[in-house]
Amino acid sequence: MNHRTVQPDARAKTAVRGSGPRGSAARSPRSPGSPRRARRWVLAGACALLVGLVLADRVAAGVTEGRMADRIAARQSALVAAPDVSIDGFPFLWNAAAGSYPEVEVDGRARTGDGLPVTASLDLHDVSRSADGYSAAKATGEFRVPLDALGAKRGAGVRMTGRDGRLEITRSFMGVPLVVTASLKLTGDTVTLEPAAASLAGRPLDPANPQIAAALKAAERKIPELPLGLVPSGISVDGSAVTVHGEAKDVGLADEA
Repeated sequence: MNHRTVQPDARAKTAVRGSGPRGSAARSPRSPGSPRRARRWVLAGACALLVGLVLADRVAAGVTEGRMADRIAARQSALVAAPDVSIDGFPFLWNAAAGSYPEVEVDGRARTGDGLPVTASLDLHDVSRSADGYSAAKATGEFRVPLDALGAKRGAGVRMTGRDGRLEITRSFMGVPLVVTASLKLTGDTVTLEPAAASLAGRPLDPANPQIAAALKAAERKIPELPLGLVPSGISVDGSAVTVHGEAKDVGLADEA
């Protein structure tokens, strides 16, 4: 019996080789990382744009705050330096285009006519552009005067401290400490003191004593004119300062430069 050797067809060999892994690798499929890299570039571009917009917004706000601070300093001669101005509300450029700001905060240092240092903090609400510049629907302010400066004005050896919302005045009387505690009252534009307690060398005194009442009467102080037309609305005392509170409505601000 004759056996014939069967030779595989050449085309079959080619088909077999082409169907294997090498055949698949010979094609050039799209890299799976390309869409992911594209998304990363888009995200990076969006973040850069957002950072740029925020930076431009803050720069514009800073320029406007500086201009407003210069205008306020030009109008308020009692200031010892240009105040710090902060315009709230984001984005600033949107508010600027609309010509209105929800709140503007102003912090500054000043001196009264007789040399007392004052720290002022003002909040201007609903600031909008007007025919004459800008105006605020409402303004509130706090004006703090250090107690040590007030004590020095009363003479050498006088010390003032705040305790439980009252003013405690200590001075030497015939070599022994005289301590008078008084409540602060606001009568119009004048700060008055109402005696609550007194002691001499640690022994209680009648706070209604005529001499004590006369001394407190002499310590009364008229509040200087407040900026921007604010009217005194209250007074308080803490451990280090007396604070005058003021408020006003429809406040006109400096004209645009």
